[in-house]
Amino acid sequence: MLEAIREIRLGDSTTLVGICYGNVYVDGEGGQLGDRGSVDDHKILSVKKDGELCSIEIEGFIHKKAGETVDIEIDIRRRRDISVQHTAQHLLSAVFDRELGARTVGFQMGEEYSTIDLTISILTDEMQELVEKISNSMIAENRGVGIEMMPGDTAGKLDLRKAISEKVVESGKDVRIVTIEGIDKSACGGFHVESTGDLRVLKIIKREKVKGDLIRIFFVAGERALLDYGRKHGVLVRASSTLSCGFLDLPGRVDSLVEEVKEAKASLRKLSERVAETVARELNLTDGETIFVEDSEEVVSLIPKYLEKKEYLFAGRFGDRVLLSSKGFDCGTIVTYLRDKLEVKGGAGKERGQFIFSGDSSLLKEHIHEAAVNLQKAGEKSESKDSTQ
Repeated sequence: MLEAIREIRLGDSTTLVGICYGNVYVDGEGGQLGDRGSVDDHKILSVKKDGELCSIEIEGFIHKKAGETVDIEIDIRRRRDISVQHTAQHLLSAVFDRELGARTVGFQMGEEYSTIDLTISILTDEMQELVEKISNSMIAENRGVGIEMMPGDTAGKLDLRKAISEKVVESGKDVRIVTIEGIDKSACGGFHVESTGDLRVLKIIKREKVKGDLIRIFFVAGERALLDYGRKHGVLVRASSTLSCGFLDLPGRVDSLVEEVKEAKASLRKLSERVAETVARELNLTDGETIFVEDSEEVVSLIPKYLEKKEYLFAGRFGDRVLLSSKGFDCGTIVTYLRDKLEVKGGAGKERGQFIFSGDSSLLKEHIHEAAVNLQKAGEKSESKDSTQ
């Protein structure tokens, strides 16, 4: 379709095209997604409204002026998906209201799933399954979805799921009413399908508690629901194959594995404690105050617990990470010194520190020892200076 340009602005790598007639749908309006497609073959990134002006953000640059026209291609498949998700929301909201007395106070459509905020403090699996079952039975019945324009004062007398405001009633403007046969009648300006059968299938995929006594449900319908089923089925097939069990046995198998992992972690902790204590005992007998050890994270983190030297600087490396622990040395000063000599990223306080280093361990060990020696010399000079004053 051709649209006249009212305003046009160039950004860093985008163009903002303000059109005169606004025959595109804006992002977030009525909770639903906005249009996508192209403007003069440039991809649409967003559609926003600033007062009466509808602005389309596109990739790249269009060198046109106000008064000229652009050719807008709307992604019809996306509009179809939006109409499916929006009608599914009306159906779900109506069933929640009728069966559980839960009113819809918020709706947001996303690119992957949509959400509804409901005035209900508790929603059990059984309650959720009831609403989902009834909604899908109404989809199977292929109930008609009608759209009608009527004056505000006439619409105000209807038994709507959510009453329209007095301001709208008194304005005299026409109101768009969307009806799902036998279950819902609502004022709405969004996209909708012609019958519930067009939704194909509806699935509530998650729920969570939100502020106050509200519960948010996450749902998908139509092609989205089929894609969601396909992805999850693939995960179940891989998981059951890996664990050598059937679909229905997966929960029990996973629970069993979780317990085994907990037990294994507890055993590993005990073994790491014993190894760390043994290593520390040997280190306590060695000469020198600079200690460098490479081992697992568990062992390295536990060794300082068993060090009994009066003064030491301990560096424990596992992979690219290095832990510092000290008694009588300032780890912050050590890390500052290492930053000047090596490529290290991290920080330290006085007695503990942690940084990342991907280079050679022998080089790291050499510079840590050098840093400790320099720190000791600086301390001796400081003591000597203090004694002469």
